[in-house]
Amino acid sequence: MSDIFTLRPDATHTNILLYHDYICPWCWVGWHQAKRLAAEYGVVFDWRGTELVPPSMHYEPSAPKPVDPNELPKPPSRFDLFLEVEQIPLASPRPRFVRSHAALLGAEYALYEEGKEAAEAYHEAVYRGFWEAHINISDFDALCGLTEAAGLNGNALIDSVRAERYAENILEFDDPAYSKGIRHVPTFIFNGEEQLAEAYYSDLTHAVERYLVRIERFKGK
Repeated sequence: MSDIFTLRPDATHTNILLYHDYICPWCWVGWHQAKRLAAEYGVVFDWRGTELVPPSMHYEPSAPKPVDPNELPKPPSRFDLFLEVEQIPLASPRPRFVRSHAALLGAEYALYEEGKEAAEAYHEAVYRGFWEAHINISDFDALCGLTEAAGLNGNALIDSVRAERYAENILEFDDPAYSKGIRHVPTFIFNGEEQLAEAYYSDLTHAVERYLVRIERFKGK
């Protein structure tokens, strides 16, 4: 398993590490936040796949609860309030549960074989494909289509996924992630000195500003 602070292609010590999983609704918001931070501050993210439901973990989503017309409306959840504050749309109903292993492996291929810009395009295609179009990102044909739509070599990516290339780069929950200090996704780590998880954009902007100040001070030494 790669160390939490090991540099990757085109990375520098000033990259912001971002631990995520495509199937996590909090990460759907985190992806929007990262794009906005990159546009406003010019920061660069090093995306680290963090698999919430790895292949070794048995998981079956529960059946939808029958609608009871007499049931009182539930108060908004913490995530509902988070969406409202961040003003990020989330389609209803949400996408059906799928495993993200193939998609996360695909991201590693994109980064290592086609470069950082290709990887960014891939992240956008997969996040939008899953959360907006409800595409099954665990299906190889569907993933290939998303990959090619993002301008990458879909067949080569799927070949890499089938061969489990770069699997050692994927951080699994629970224990492997916990051992690295990652207990939630998305988790933003700023040069190893500050860490925020499931954070509001306002908190992230303050962390980015502190991070940029530290970089400038380091350059001045």
